[in-house]
Amino acid sequence: MKPLCIFLSFLFLGALARAGEPFTFPRSTPEAEGVSSAAILEFIKQVEPRADGMHSFMLIRHGKVIAEGWWEPYAAHEPHMMFSLSKSFTSTAVGFAVAE
Repeated sequence: MKPLCIFLSFLFLGALARAGEPFTFPRSTPEAEGVSSAAILEFIKQVEPRADGMHSFMLIRHGKVIAEGWWEPYAAHEPHMMFSLSKSFTSTAVGFAVAE
């Protein structure tokens, strides 16, 4: 049941975004949420050279953003194109349905 709630939460957030209502997650620090800042930095150092042009990174734990960043020339306030995002949500929902 929990995966279904997570998926429905994503749908709700998507509906808010489409309705023009700005949504922001609360912020916290990695250590306050039980994550090592050094581990996050090490993850970025390992992923960045292997990724084909990272635009941004956001880590959410316990419903709070604990790390985020953008690579030049991208920025948080700039619109960002999202290709095939609906496929990601659909395949996640199918995976949850199969698991249940």
